Amino acid sequence: MASDRDDLERIRQAVNLVELFEGVTTVRKVRGSFKALCPFHSEKTPSLSIDPARGLYHCFGCGVGGDIFTFVQETQGLSFVEAMEMLADRAGIVVRRDPRAAQRRERRSRLVEAVAEAGRYYQDRLKSAPDAGHARSYVRGRNYGVEVVDQFELGYAPDQAEALVSHLRGKGHKDSDILTAGLARRVGRGRLIDQMRGRLIFPIHNVRGEMVGFGARLLRGEGPKYLNTPETPLYKKSELLYGLDKARSAISREELGVVVEGYTDVIAFHLADLPLAVATCGTALGEAHFDLLRRFSSRIVLAFDADAAGAGAAVRGDDLRITSDLGLDLRVAMMPEGRDPADLVFEDKGDLLREAVDGSAPITEFRLNRLLGQYNLGEREARTRAMREAAELIARHPDEAARYQHALYVAGRTHMSIDLVQAEIRRHAATGRGGRSQGRPRTDGRPAASRAMDRSERDLLRHLMAGTAERDRISPDLFEHDQAAVLARWLLDEGKHLEEGVPVPLDGLKDQAMSAMARRLAVMNTPLLPFEDVMSHLEGRAVGHRKDELLVILEGIDQKKDPEAYSQALAELIALQERGF
Repeated sequence: MASDRDDLERIRQAVNLVELFEGVTTVRKVRGSFKALCPFHSEKTPSLSIDPARGLYHCFGCGVGGDIFTFVQETQGLSFVEAMEMLADRAGIVVRRDPRAAQRRERRSRLVEAVAEAGRYYQDRLKSAPDAGHARSYVRGRNYGVEVVDQFELGYAPDQAEALVSHLRGKGHKDSDILTAGLARRVGRGRLIDQMRGRLIFPIHNVRGEMVGFGARLLRGEGPKYLNTPETPLYKKSELLYGLDKARSAISREELGVVVEGYTDVIAFHLADLPLAVATCGTALGEAHFDLLRRFSSRIVLAFDADAAGAGAAVRGDDLRITSDLGLDLRVAMMPEGRDPADLVFEDKGDLLREAVDGSAPITEFRLNRLLGQYNLGEREARTRAMREAAELIARHPDEAARYQHALYVAGRTHMSIDLVQAEIRRHAATGRGGRSQGRPRTDGRPAASRAMDRSERDLLRHLMAGTAERDRISPDLFEHDQAAVLARWLLDEGKHLEEGVPVPLDGLKDQAMSAMARRLAVMNTPLLPFEDVMSHLEGRAVGHRKDELLVILEGIDQKKDPEAYSQALAELIALQERGF
């Protein structure tokens, strides 16, 4: 009996990816490869590459990519199974249905319908229930008309223990589905009670537009101001952004996404005719959120109010691994007058939102200004401390030219020479304090997680994918780019039983960021350096880094107090120098 994997491979072989793209955009053949105007963002010059042999595509403009199944999912708004079935029909292939997969799809469908029914119930209560009068007063007080309530499907959860549970049971939904969907919880001897009670409801949708959970605001009484649906098979807060289903088209069109702090802030941007805003759903902003956003825009603005909490949230955003590989232009916009977006729109000052977004600053510049503002730069010692702390921050930046510009700025603000500031940046990089706690030094000031990938690292990954690498000579430690090291480890493990020259299948790569990187490398048409040249460069670089590290170690050892450690480090340094690297 053919397996699901066999069916997928038959479909891949039968469907021409170029023909799929030709149905929605302009495709040109350029020097043996295929280029297309990306259908996922607005562009005038083709930046999307198609590899029909591998059945992969990647856009170097907006970062989207995948295979034939991903393409159909994204352009048709279908699930993976639906995309597979559509492509199988197109190719005239009969696929075997996995009973367990059918059961999983049916179960998911039940959960989606239970959440959707809960959303309809909540919205009906807000519009007409006598006990929702105070909720309607709150909504009117925010200047939300009926059109806003309908657009965002706002609702009200009655302050009764089993109101929703009873309604869903009456509609035929099973207790197990109500629980699994996060709509209720068990108490006492197993009694089911509503998860949300006495709160204004903000339905949360996934990027496909399915309602998967709720945010709920307390209107009166005691308790947390906001509650969210617990983690469920549908609701994974690290992978959801409130409002993205409504903002995705505008974000792609304007090539700009705005991240705000709350649900009402998202609505405020829509009311100000700027439907670009999204918000996290009861969790901190994380890398998965940025991976999601970059499918629609590479320019992301964090728009927070001017208080300490809002600014602090923006600062934490820079500690995320926002790499040059992600291709993100991450910026910070400070809301004027200490107001959040919802306040500004309520006061009919929505035009200030656009001004704040247009005046946003790169996140490192924002952090530097905030850091320097904490010191009295009229005092010599304060200037020294400020310069050293700023240098540590600059050492984390992935771009060399930007580091130099930031160093010039800090030198001017602290009345220090540019040479002194750059020396301090190099010191933090070499000792690992520029974002790396241990390991070999970063002589260019970049932490491993943030630096652009070296061409030799990139080509070694391409050799590993193509099966043209001598795998027993390769260690993930050769890679300074953290994501490249992780991908190399996966490729080595997947390829260890393959014959030489056999490419490593990439469909088993489940991590979204790793999969995007692998696809991007797979469709590159730049010349591939010979394997021996790549290894010679990377091995020589590793030796060079170790030599730099040993020099730093020797500077920190008191030869008289610890002659043995000094002697060992010096002997290793001499041995490396004799190797001729």
